[in-house]
Parts: sequence; C-alpha cells; structure tokens
Amino acid sequence: MATMARVRCVLFAICLLSLPSAAQRMETGGHVVSGYVREESSSTAVESVALDIFSSGQRAAQTAYSNLDGQFAFAPVRDGDYYLVARKEGYTEATVRVSVTPSGAQPVFISLPRVHPEATPAPSDPVSLRRLSIPKKAQEAFDKGRKLLYEKASPEKAIAEFQRATEEFPTYYEAYTQIGVAQYRLKKPSEAEGALRRAIELSTNQYPEALYLLAGILNDDRRFTEAGPVAKRAAELNDKLWQAYFELARSLVGLKQARAAEVSALKVQELKPDNPDTNLVLANAHMLEQNYAAAVQDFDAYLKLVPSGPNHDAIAERRQRLQRALRNAQAGNTGPPDATR
Repeated sequence: MATMARVRCVLFAICLLSLPSAAQRMETGGHVVSGYVREESSSTAVESVALDIFSSGQRAAQTAYSNLDGQFAFAPVRDGDYYLVARKEGYTEATVRVSVTPSGAQPVFISLPRVHPEATPAPSDPVSLRRLSIPKKAQEAFDKGRKLLYEKASPEKAIAEFQRATEEFPTYYEAYTQIGVAQYRLKKPSEAEGALRRAIELSTNQYPEALYLLAGILNDDRRFTEAGPVAKRAAELNDKLWQAYFELARSLVGLKQARAAEVSALKVQELKPDNPDTNLVLANAHMLEQNYAAAVQDFDAYLKLVPSGPNHDAIAERRQRLQRALRNAQAGNTGPPDATR
C-alpha cells in the first residue's frame, strides 16, 4: 500500500492529462503546411486521417493526423513544391499539390470520397424534410458559409453568410451551430458558446451536433459539471454518435468519476476505434482508479495510433515516467521513485 502511495505521489502532476482542443494549432516558426480534411459528399470533418508530405519523392516531414475538426499541420518545411497524400480506411486515397513560398503556404483543403458512399436520404427522411422546409436563399447562404469555413478557411467571412442565412430563416439552428464552429476557430469561445446555446434553444434541445460541440467547449473550460448533461443528451439523441460519448467521458474524468468515464470511453472505442485521444481519456480514468498498468497500455495504444506529431513526445515521456515509477514500486525501493530521469 505504501509503495502504491509513492507511485501516486510521483504521478500527481500527470494524473489529469489535458487533451488537445479542437482549435489547437502548431505554433512553431517557419513555413507550416496546414489545412483541413473533409468528406467529399457532405463536407463534414474527417478525423484521424494519416497525411504524408513528399518532395521529389522523399518524405519531407513526419506523418500528420487530422484532429476532430479535420485540421492537420506538418512540421515546418522549406520553400518548394510538395505533394500531400491523405489516407484513411473507408475512403479513397487523395493527393494534393501545394507550393510553399517565402511568404508561407495557403491552407490546404483535401476532399476525401468514401469508398462506398452512403445512399442519399429520400425526401421522406427527416433530414430531407428539414432541408425542404428551409427557404432557398437561406440554404444558399448556408452552403456558401460552409464552403468559406471548410474549404477557404475564412471563418470571419463564413460567419457573415451564416448570419445572412439566419436572417432569411430565423430558426436555422444548423447555421447557428456553424457560427459557433467559426467563432471557436477565431479563438472566441464565449461567442461560440452563445451561438451553440442559441442553436440548442431553437432546436428545442434536439440537435446533437450543437450539443456535443458545446460540451467540448465546456470541457475545454473545465466546466465539467455543465458539460456532462449536455454530452449525455447528445448521446441520448444518437447513440451512434461517438463524439457525444467522448465529451461525456472527458467531463466524467474531470469530475473524477473514473468508472463511469471508463465506460463512456470504451463506448467511443467501440464506435470509433481509430480515435487516438480516447486512449488519453482512458489513461486518465485508469490513473484515477490507481490502475497504473492499464494506463501504460493506454499510452501505448495512443502512441501506436499517433507515431509522430506535436503531442507524441510529451505523451511518450509521460508513459516512460509512469513505467519507471511502476518498476521502482515493484522493486520495493524505499525512497520515492525518480520520474524525471
């Protein structure tokens, strides 16, 4: 018991790992090549896409992976012409050419077509009926806003179009949701929260995308008590929505409800096994449960899914510190284990 207490003492600083938020960007200097990956048929974000960058047939930087918002970024590269290759199971591989000049590189938009596209909803489906109820001008403004937001990476211009859509159709909660996404990209979480709450109000608490996005903002702000019920409601509306269970697990870790967090995180793994950040949530839950051996396995699973990238080294170091502490405890060392060497 005393041995495990020493391990807990060493691990205090790493017990609650902070997950990268959707708006996190690389801040290294130089010419960073970055962009977004979207599904061709729906323009929705595609996460966990493996991206490689080549110059003259040689790899120019380590593999990058798209995050929950479909965003990716490579380590800085020199001026020149490059090819980006995007791969993900279930999608057709895509290759995009990008030029890096002395002034940098424009954001890259990559469109991935599904190998087996889902059938288009019939007019009798609820989604189609909802779209048919929206005035044409509002739809056009909404579609233009999505293009500006996801293809052109121009959130400020996109907001203007989404606002125009809401003027044409005041109950357009989908547009308010996209305003929330755009405001978050502009690093305005308060404005993003307001837009998402408006979307939830207009949808009478029935639009899961706005709910799980709001839960994410609340979790980023460590408002776990508020985030939990919001994420739970999203999961109730759509039990196949892995993002809802992910945000629910994050909130439960923040509330130190380890077992419940583990259950939600395992649900995410069932629905979305290739989401690497789920393993960090599980690591948090397992460390709260003092199941440190399981936490090491969670780190290993994360590093397998993310073999490189801006968070790789920090996670690898934490994994090594935890493993060292466990070895020292098992060896029966009398002094506190040194997790810094």
